[in-house]
This record gives sequence, structure tokens and C-alpha cells, in this order.
Amino acid sequence: MNVTRLDISLEQYEIGLSGAIPDRDDWSEPAMDRGILEFVSLFSGNSIQVRWKDCAWLPSTFTPIILRQARLQAGKRFRKPITLVMSNLWARDLSPADVESMTDIAEFVVTKTDGDGGPEDTETRNRSLSAMRRVLVNAQNVMVAVGGKMHSGDGKVPGVAEEMKLAEEKGIPRFLIAGLGGFARELAKDLTPGSLQNSLTDNENVTLFSSDDVSACVNLLFDHLALSEALEEAAFQPIKYNPWLNKILDHRDGTVHAESTRYILSAVAV
Repeated sequence: MNVTRLDISLEQYEIGLSGAIPDRDDWSEPAMDRGILEFVSLFSGNSIQVRWKDCAWLPSTFTPIILRQARLQAGKRFRKPITLVMSNLWARDLSPADVESMTDIAEFVVTKTDGDGGPEDTETRNRSLSAMRRVLVNAQNVMVAVGGKMHSGDGKVPGVAEEMKLAEEKGIPRFLIAGLGGFARELAKDLTPGSLQNSLTDNENVTLFSSDDVSACVNLLFDHLALSEALEEAAFQPIKYNPWLNKILDHRDGTVHAESTRYILSAVAV
């Protein structure tokens, strides 16, 4: 069998992955986790193989999969292919060995805790994750959301909802993989395809909203990332995270974006 390597680069994209496996009580069909994790594995594997410059996301059940794909596919490059963003509410409990196990292949950014409680304190959790997500969104120029916890009645802010809202405010193109369930499915009920600013047709977005065919979703998304000039233009973000300076800058004139940079505590970068 002859294998052809695609002459494609995604260096222009910093792809943020938003989502999580829903709690089992919220599963609408058996083995909901399988489809979501299959999507994460297939999409990240393909994207990193053709030079995924940067992925910013909250460490979750997705983390081991994407780190593994990066080690398998990334090869040698100027900058580490993955960026992990974590609130110090959890990062402060990591051992040096835990950090080392991630930073061989990933930049690791820690954001400040906001509140006096621990991870079990809902207010501290929500405020700390909001701070983390503001940095996360500034480390990407395209967002892909899949799955997501519902947090029905527990007072916790659903991550997919907040990250998609912050990305919308910044004008970042968003892709909603809603057919695999989770909060993404709920979010799709109230969205019009055009509001995602991702340059897909309405019918293509509806496919991502409704299909549980993982391969079809990945192929549609990957082809669009690789071939769409309109998406590349829409993804331009002059204000973004700079890993060398550990600040969020306007890259047109070097001005520090103080409102978002103030949430950054530390980083193990390039």
C-alpha cells in the first residue's frame, strides 16, 4: 500500500479544544464517552501530524490523549505543539514529576486562584476557572467544542458555555461538535450556524450539530481547516498569548493586554 503524506500546514492556527466527558447520569445514550474520546484522538492526531502549532485547553479527560498524539506525531519543531492552561487551584497540588510528565511536549501555563476556598468551593472554583479561561481563549484563534459537562443544578459554570462565549466576544471562529452529546448538544439548540463565524455553510454546521459519525465530523473539520482561505482570514487574532514573554500582547505594536495578563501566574514555555 502506498501512503501519501499531505503537503498541508496548520501553522496559522492555534486550535483550542473545549469540552469534557459528561457525568454518567447525563449520558443520553450508552458509551457516550467512546464517541467523544474517539473524536479527540482522531482530530488531534491528524492535526498534529500536519503541524498543529498550538492547542490551548483545560486539562481534563482529554489531556492524556492529546499528549500521546503529540508525542507520536509532532516530530521536531521550533515550538512545543501543545499548550496546557491550568488554574493554580489544581496546579498547586501537582508534583514536580507531574509537571515534568507534561512539559516535555507542552507549554504549561498556570493562572491565579481567585478566592479563599478550595476546588470544592463553588464560588472559588467558578471565579478561578473564569480567570483561567480568559487566558486560554487568548492562546487560540480557533475553538472546537465537543461534549462538556452539564452541571445541572450544582451551581458550577459549564466550561463549554463560558469558553464559547469568551471566544465569541473576541471574534474567534468556533466549531460545535454537538451530535456526540454533552453540553455542546444543549448549546446547539439555541445557536444559528452563522453566529459561529467559522466560514462553513449552514448545512455543514448542521452536520456537526447533529451527526454522531466521528470520521465524518473530523474529515469535514480537517478539510475546512486545511483549505478554507476565509477561515484563515477570520482566525487572525492580533491580541494573543506570547509564550516567550509569558504575557498577552497586541502583536501589532507590542502593547501588553493588562486585563488578561494579570491572571497569569507562571509558565513553563517554549
